[in-house]
This record gives sequence, structure tokens and C-alpha cells, in this order.
Amino acid sequence: MKSRGSITLFLAMLLTCFFSAVFAFLEAARVSGLKANCQISTVQAADTVMASYDRTLWDEYHLLFWQTSESDVPNFDAMESLQQDAVEGNQTSSAGSQKNYYMLQVHLAEVTTNAYQLATDDGGAAFQEEAAEMMKYTVAEETLNTMLAWVTEKDVSGESQTDLESEAIDALETLETAVSADEASSAAGGGETAGASSETESGETVEAASDTGGGGAGTIENTAKGVSVSDNPLTWVKKMKKNGVLAFVMSEETISQKSIDTSSCIMKRTLESGNMNVSSDQTSVEKMLFYLYLEQYFTDAADDSADHVLEYELEYMIAGKAEDQENLKAVVRRLLLIREAANLAYLESDAEKRQEAAAVAVSLAAAVGHPELEPLVQQGILAAWAYAESLSDVRILLEGGKVSLVKTSAQWHTDLGNLSTTVFSVSGDDQTEGLSYENYLVLLMWMVSDEKLAQRAMDMIEKNTGVRMDLMVCRAECDYVYEASPLFWNYVTLGQHTFGTYQFRDQNTISFIGSG
Repeated sequence: MKSRGSITLFLAMLLTCFFSAVFAFLEAARVSGLKANCQISTVQAADTVMASYDRTLWDEYHLLFWQTSESDVPNFDAMESLQQDAVEGNQTSSAGSQKNYYMLQVHLAEVTTNAYQLATDDGGAAFQEEAAEMMKYTVAEETLNTMLAWVTEKDVSGESQTDLESEAIDALETLETAVSADEASSAAGGGETAGASSETESGETVEAASDTGGGGAGTIENTAKGVSVSDNPLTWVKKMKKNGVLAFVMSEETISQKSIDTSSCIMKRTLESGNMNVSSDQTSVEKMLFYLYLEQYFTDAADDSADHVLEYELEYMIAGKAEDQENLKAVVRRLLLIREAANLAYLESDAEKRQEAAAVAVSLAAAVGHPELEPLVQQGILAAWAYAESLSDVRILLEGGKVSLVKTSAQWHTDLGNLSTTVFSVSGDDQTEGLSYENYLVLLMWMVSDEKLAQRAMDMIEKNTGVRMDLMVCRAECDYVYEASPLFWNYVTLGQHTFGTYQFRDQNTISFIGSG
């Protein structure tokens, strides 16, 4: 016997509404899941770009950048396609692993790059920021604080430093002028020229100079003070200026002769630029971290140089010359200024050395018959002595030794009695206290604008690797459009209405800063 069933229209409508509500809730839950999947996919897309960093820059300089294109104009088609392919590949893989029952599948329909920052934007702000960020993980806090103390507590600005070389020569020229005036007066009056010897008020006998311009006071001996001087310090300085100091502090055979063409350098060419507004203010700590990065990754005159287009890269960043030799000259000159000020301050604080200088000054002034010039000559001798010590300091630094910013008596190397010899009396290998040549270069960097340092550093990167730093992306802001098809709504009929495709939008900033 067959049973018959029936359902009322009201119950049918009630069941339809019930299941529609169930499917609506399921679809609403699925939409939330689709949104979350879109956000996950955006992160995956960004990670794909991050993993495609330029390997050359990473291997050589530990920098993370993405190269926009190999042409002369930034092009983000490759970045956008890379992200789409990655998202689609992940979605296909997820659907396959769920045996085609994956309910949260989305498709990345469009990727658009709206804003980006290049390495060269804002004077290389991104390059500086990334370099400083990387050094946070490699520099000890104690080292960082010590370097900051050096540049903030000591006067390394150059504003109050004295050119002691010129000061010593000025004293010599004053003596020469006085002698010339005496000779002219004697010739006009028919008198005798300055004698071969003279006696000071204290009974000290000194040898007079027959030609202060040609050799100064020759051999000057002050028996009362017990000071013996084989070289006139003032004449010695004049001779050094004439011959040049570069070969004096570094062997001519070892000075690099390399040069570069600066016409295509970053400061001289029209650069591609990004359109992202990023704050580029740097703290003192970040600036010092950047300088320490330069010190670590670029060569200098005291290095066992790598095979780079310039041997003296740090010197180039400081001086900006096309030739290694010219950059080294400029840096040596600036180092001398730093050391001269410190060495003169030490001499003026050492009573014994001041007495030595005074004794020689008395001898020189009396030898030419002008004792009233003794104070000026004494200051010139102190300047000459400090200058000679500074030459010794720079030579020690270039040999790999260290020199303290403020010296003690035990760290003083030159002897006023024999400057020519004692300048070479100490080997750099034996000097282990104080700052190295690289440390002093960091002090010099503090006097150069960060923009110039960054641009010149990027010059070296471009010359050594062949990359274009104004095509290297540090940050990029992208918009993403995802699409997904309805699932549970397909089981619900509402008149003639059909449901179309969902669209979800997301945005993300891809940044290599802090990714090292």
C-alpha cells in the first residue's frame, strides 16, 4: 500500500526562506573568508617581490633593492606580473590540494603601482636609511657611542683650526724681511753687514745666518739652554711646502693612479625620480650608522684594496675628485688640519717643550740681530713643530697605525732638534692606541653633507657593479583588485536576479627597509 504525502504552500515557502537564510549566512561567512584570503594573498605577492631583490647589490654591498627595469626608464610591469603570477599559482595550488572543494579561491585581476621611492630620491635618503638600518645589527652600542662622542665633544669642524704650515712660513718671512732691511740699510750707509756671530744679553753665542731664505740659520746651537737644532724648523716647513707632503707621508710607488669619468656621476646627470613622499630626517645615531656603513663597505688608502674603479673610495666621498691621487691629497690636507690643532694645543700645555721652542726662538732672533722678534718666532717654531708631528701622525695612520685625538707626552714622536729624521722615527705597526685612519675618515665625513656622501657612495656602487641606482626601488605602494565567484548564492533563487562576481580591493606598501 502506497503512502501519499503533501506539503502546503505555506510550508514550502517557509522552507525556501529558511534555506535561503542558511545559504545567505554561509555566503556571508565565506565573503569574510574571501577578504581574509585576499589580505593573505597581498602579503604573499609582496613577499615575492621582496624575494626578487637585486643579488648584485646584496652580494657586494648588503643592500636590498628591486630593479625596476633594465632600460633607462622605471617600468613596473615586471613587478606587477610577478605578483599576479605568484598569487594565481598559490590559489591554483590551494584548490588542487583541496580536491576542487576549495571555497575561498580568489583571482588577482589587477595590480597597480601608484607610488614608489628610488634609491637616489631626496639625495639618496633611501640608500642612507637602508645602510643605517643594516648597521644596527652589526655595530656594537659601545662603538657607536664612542664615535658619536668623538664628533660631538671634539672640535672637528675645521672652523677654529689653524694652518700651522702658513704660520711657520710667515714667521720665517718676517725674519727674512728683517735681514733684508738690515742689509739694505748697511749697504746704503756703507756699514758692515750682520756679523758672523752675535752675543745675546745672557751671554749666549749663536751662529748667524748668511742666507735665511736659502737655509735659515743653518746649524743653530744654544749652549746656555742646552738645545741643539740641526735643522731650522721654519725653513724645514717651507721646504716641505715646496716639495709637497703626499710623497712624504706615503711612498710614491704605492699611491694609486686610478681615475674615473665624473661626467656621468649621479650629481651631474638627470636622474629618474619616484613619487612617494617619505620623511628623510635623520638622527645623529642614524647618521653615524651610515658613516660606519661606508667605512665597512668601501675601500681607502690604508686598505688592501679590492679591484674597484678607484682604490680610495672613502677619500672620493670626502673630496669628490676624479683621481685617486687628488682625493688622497685633499684628505691628507684635512687630516693635517685636525692633527695640527690638537698637536699645537698639546705643545702649548707642555712647559718643557715650550722652553725648547723659546730657546731656539731666542737663538734665531738674535742671530739675525732682531731679538724683538723672539715671541713671533717662538710661535712659528711651535707651529712648525706641531706641523711636523702632524705629518708623522698622518704617515702612521696611512701605515695602519693609530693616533689619539689628544696626545700624552709618551705619544709624542718628533724632536725639535731633528725634525727631518724623527718624523720617520715611529712605525705605524707599533702604534695601537687611539683612532685608526678609517676612524679619522669618519670624522671627516661629519664635515661633508650627507647628500654628497650618499651620492658619491652610489657613484662607486654604479661604477663597480654597472647597476643604475636611480632604477633601484626601495619602497612601492601597490593597489590590488581581487575577484571571486559566488558559491552559496547559486542555490538561492530570488526572482530573475542573478549574482555577479565579487570584487575586493586591497593596498600594501612593499618596503625593503628593515628587511636585512
